[in-house]
Amino acid sequence: MTQIPGVRRAIALSGFDLSGAVQVASHGCEDCACSVSESLHPRTLPPPPETTGVNHWVRGREVTKIEIGNGHYVLFNPVGSGGAIVVNEPGLELFQRFDRPVTLSEARVTGAEGERDARDVFDRLSRLGFIHPDGLVQSPEFTTGTVLTAWLHVTNACNLRCPYCYVHKSAEKMDESIGRASVEAVMLSAVRHGFPAVKLKYAGGEASLNHRLLLELHEYAQVLAAQHGIKLHATLLSNGVKLPSALIDMLKTHNIRVMISLDGVYRHHDVQRPFASGKPSFRFVERTIADLIERGHPPHLSVTITNRNFSGLAEVVRFALERNLTFSLNFFRDNDCSAQFPDLQYEEHAMISSLLEAFGVIEEFLPPWSVLGSILDRGQLLEPRQRSCGVGQDYIVIDQRGRVAKCHMEIERTLGDVVRDDPLQLVRKDLTLVQNLAVTEKEGCRDCTWRYWCSGGCAVATFRATGRYDIKSPNCRIYKAIYPEALRLEGLRILKYAPAAGSAP
Repeated sequence: MTQIPGVRRAIALSGFDLSGAVQVASHGCEDCACSVSESLHPRTLPPPPETTGVNHWVRGREVTKIEIGNGHYVLFNPVGSGGAIVVNEPGLELFQRFDRPVTLSEARVTGAEGERDARDVFDRLSRLGFIHPDGLVQSPEFTTGTVLTAWLHVTNACNLRCPYCYVHKSAEKMDESIGRASVEAVMLSAVRHGFPAVKLKYAGGEASLNHRLLLELHEYAQVLAAQHGIKLHATLLSNGVKLPSALIDMLKTHNIRVMISLDGVYRHHDVQRPFASGKPSFRFVERTIADLIERGHPPHLSVTITNRNFSGLAEVVRFALERNLTFSLNFFRDNDCSAQFPDLQYEEHAMISSLLEAFGVIEEFLPPWSVLGSILDRGQLLEPRQRSCGVGQDYIVIDQRGRVAKCHMEIERTLGDVVRDDPLQLVRKDLTLVQNLAVTEKEGCRDCTWRYWCSGGCAVATFRATGRYDIKSPNCRIYKAIYPEALRLEGLRILKYAPAAGSAP
């Protein structure tokens, strides 16, 4: 498009401008330590809003502006559903014309090229909810969960002794009869409650220690999923100290993703993930990660941050990005098993500093995928939510005996079993165990800018710290400190990878 001399083109760019290869977003799911990469948003912009009878438009009153440098800004509407957009100074000036209610004709600019750019920017702002008809009270659109996620605890055994683990270790493992009954119960729950997809998370302990059963159960799940017309996803959650090449090939063949727990590089990992003998494990995990990459089945890395390893956070993020691996950052959660290790508790200022240092590494490498779903603990900035996870909604936990729990962190607090009960119905009806309240029911959250993105944090962690479910997370100030910086990273990513950005001087 030819520009008028001396006139800078106005732009408004979003994730919808990215090609399919860079529209993907790495996002965490209900176990706080596993991620899948997929496109959360449709490939095209939402349809234009209904404008019949609309005369005046106004900006969203809660829109946040963050400068990202070189004359560009990120705009984010906390009560919208359109994510983040990037505008340059002319684009920002057009947006600011709606600080008060105006008609589109009053907000337009003169000159053919300017009017065309303005129409494009106004169209983008209105579709994504950054401006809206005057008098409209904005509220986000919440998506209904379409995937039933089930944690299958295939073994209680583990070859590591991580101090923050919530599992009381034993040699007990799931047998074939319980495993098949568990898979059957999950599939029947999905059918009864209208879920078109199921995600199985093979966990423990160290799930790979029972890998023969794992593979048998997955083949059985594939048969049942095909019979019921259900889409099947699966992930192996592993400490990564020993995944034989033959097993990796089988996981790849069965399309079972792999999540590896990696809490740092060298000593920062070893200080909290030693073998049962006390020996360090990093070298073994590093070798497994390299083997997974070499065999074309790259893992997702999960990093649990405690007071022991926070100073090495930037280093492990660099490790991931140098290998083009997605990762998630998860805050340590106090539990009964970890109570004997008080040195795991992190200090707020130190956590914020380490996260911002890690964000600096992300900015240095700036991956093509969005990190807004995986670097903010239980919060995310990909889509608005009323709850921070699926506990009590679309998430079930089944232990090695076939007993049903609501949350893997409370796996020993069970409600029934897969032989007699509909597991999803059990967790949805329960009012005695962990209560995953909507964020609008939590004191200190209702009027917060980030309420629909943080969703009040982990319910189990909040209750353990405060004795209440209806109150904001004890990590609230950490979240508030890092959310703007995370949006800045997203703005830089959009600006780097959106094809249209290249034509914006």
